[in-house]
Amino acid sequence: MHVAGEDVTARAGSFLRVDVGVERSAAAAAADTTVLVVGGRPGAALPASPFEHWYAAQPAYLAGDYAQAFAIASAGLADHPGHGALDYQLACYLALGGDREAAAERLQVAFAADARTRAWAQDDPDLDGVAR
Repeated sequence: MHVAGEDVTARAGSFLRVDVGVERSAAAAAADTTVLVVGGRPGAALPASPFEHWYAAQPAYLAGDYAQAFAIASAGLADHPGHGALDYQLACYLALGGDREAAAERLQVAFAADARTRAWAQDDPDLDGVAR
């Protein structure tokens, strides 16, 4: 795992608590590894995180049903309007589905909400043909 700029080794069966707001990522070092992430604001069960919405859309995305992926993930906008990463993912679904104009509009929302999305968009093949 990478937590707050530092690499952290988590062996099989490990649990690692990371405070809300701390940047982190995880990658498996061995095949057939499962990483379970549980998150949320302390004391609150909902709303679901923005990530959960595009994770739920992943099967539709992998099947090439980009309209369905957009429909599933866009439900997250009710709880997370203007969330840069969610809007970025929605732009990708729109672009892949052929609606490049709507994708460009959604991408501008992502750029305004999260500066990191500009870098993501530079070489993302999902956004080919979309004005950036």
